[in-house]
Amino acid sequence: MSLKRWLVVALSGLAVATRDCINSPSSRNCWRDGFDIQTDYTDLKNVPQGKLVEYDLTVSQQTISPDGYERLGTVFNGQYPGPTIEADWGDTLRITIRNNLTNNDNGTAVHWHGLRQFETNWLDGVPGVTQCPIRPGESQVYEFRPTQYGTSWYHSHFSLQSFELTQSQGPISIHGPTSANYDIDLGPWTLTDWYHDDAFTLNWISLAGQLAPFPKSTLLNGKGVYECDPANDTRCTGKQEYFETTFKRGTKYKFGLINTATLLTYSFWIDGHNFTVVATDFVPIEPFTTSKLNIGMGQRYDIIIEANANFTHGSNFWIHAEYCAEAGVIDNTKVGIIRYDANNTADPYTPAPNEDYECADPNPSLLVPIVSKSVGVKANTMDIKDYLTVGEVNKLPSPWIPNPRVHLWTIKTTALYIDWEVPSLAKLTAEKNSTINTEFPPQSVPIVLDYETGEWVYFLITANYSVEDVVTPRNLTPTVHPIHLHGHDFAILAQGVGEFTEDVKPSTENPPRRDVVDVDIGGWAWIAFQIDNPGAWLLHCHLQFHASEGMGLQFIEQPGKIKGLVEKAGVLGEFSERCEAWTDWYTSKNIPDNSIQEDSGI
Repeated sequence: MSLKRWLVVALSGLAVATRDCINSPSSRNCWRDGFDIQTDYTDLKNVPQGKLVEYDLTVSQQTISPDGYERLGTVFNGQYPGPTIEADWGDTLRITIRNNLTNNDNGTAVHWHGLRQFETNWLDGVPGVTQCPIRPGESQVYEFRPTQYGTSWYHSHFSLQSFELTQSQGPISIHGPTSANYDIDLGPWTLTDWYHDDAFTLNWISLAGQLAPFPKSTLLNGKGVYECDPANDTRCTGKQEYFETTFKRGTKYKFGLINTATLLTYSFWIDGHNFTVVATDFVPIEPFTTSKLNIGMGQRYDIIIEANANFTHGSNFWIHAEYCAEAGVIDNTKVGIIRYDANNTADPYTPAPNEDYECADPNPSLLVPIVSKSVGVKANTMDIKDYLTVGEVNKLPSPWIPNPRVHLWTIKTTALYIDWEVPSLAKLTAEKNSTINTEFPPQSVPIVLDYETGEWVYFLITANYSVEDVVTPRNLTPTVHPIHLHGHDFAILAQGVGEFTEDVKPSTENPPRRDVVDVDIGGWAWIAFQIDNPGAWLLHCHLQFHASEGMGLQFIEQPGKIKGLVEKAGVLGEFSERCEAWTDWYTSKNIPDNSIQEDSGI
């Protein structure tokens, strides 16, 4: 597009977007070529044409100590967090993943969290669902075009590697318009809990029915402080440090906050500052201002903060993150420092501790999408069989451990267990199968959505419901369940605490949309999404102990269209070769059956 004189009209602090409007500190709602914050990005015709952006990521293991305490970690390109994947809205990403986990013989695959993978289900990166694992020493190219923009992250979805996603992960930043103005983009901020023991040890504690172990520290952008003494512990490096950034008074900063934790839903705040939230997950929203924000595992918020603090107690300020439900779970809520003077290295003033504990998502009335969508009438029955009831199973043997005392989680009466060698997508594209009538074993927990494009389906996810033929114990372990859907955003029709009652009215006129919803302790969430993306899509709890113990299911969406999409893309040969390579490697190792897959597989 040739350079022109930009037409900007003031309106509520933002420019009126026209074809002549370009993204700048005074017009962040604009983008380019007529695309702006009002553009309906859910319509592929409304996605800008971009460039090819390439990345090369190697998965390996090495000793790391982000909080000053050494442990073996799974990393991308030798760093934690992994490199930031950056692109502009409409660009095409070509990312090569190389599996260098030759020291522990693990497969791998990478999931691009929240990116819809529209009509490219085979690139969603879930072994046992959308692909076979990448065997050690091999690689895979993921090439796709993000149709959304905002903040997210990538991580392994391979069994307990997924549990260790606090290491094998990195941020994603897809640049696009914003619903409020800012001066400087600070990029993604990853927030995570951090453990010192390996995933297998910790998971067996949880499988035995004990409470999930609490982490040792919290990290912000890969930095944290664990109190230890190198003189008494050889794993203690004595090199703990907080994440720090420097503000200039009067400047507005934007950052994307991502909860990449294993266990904890966090309450996040910054001493002396309010901030403005402008996006939830990949959905731009009407700006709202707050002093504190709860963020569940897998959730993201784009935030703008103005450097306007009062210096009564000095010019340095703590950044905090605390477990939302209880004080003292993490000894130290301090995760970072904002300094207005980089030369002033004193510790910030510490105000009285926060005593306000609750884990709910922000009030739905605050999460108003900029691009307005109405939810259509439901195509499914929305009766008890459509309730996704959270449950715990302690008396049935698992498919992989013949021990009746093993502890599992469910979201549809059966604990999920997927087969890495025969992923769901392989079943749906096999020559011998009619894709509409493909049979799945019950432990793959399939829900077939054979509806027309554009129809809507409704589902209730509840951790507090009981009728005679639906087993949902009221004495469930009290915890938040961050529920993530692959392949879609969903509308939140309603959510609450306590038992769901059928007199609840769904909000269908531009309700909040996102891809992770927190089902609060003893609560429920009512969601809906539109049928428009054929594939096998995972729905699961992003609390990693729960996902590992079976809390997930698969939506088989428009099964009759899946095989045609795969054949049209010409990827069936590569798909099959990867599965053959995985099976050959597995067989060559003479590994006893089920000795590697010690959990659900996700």
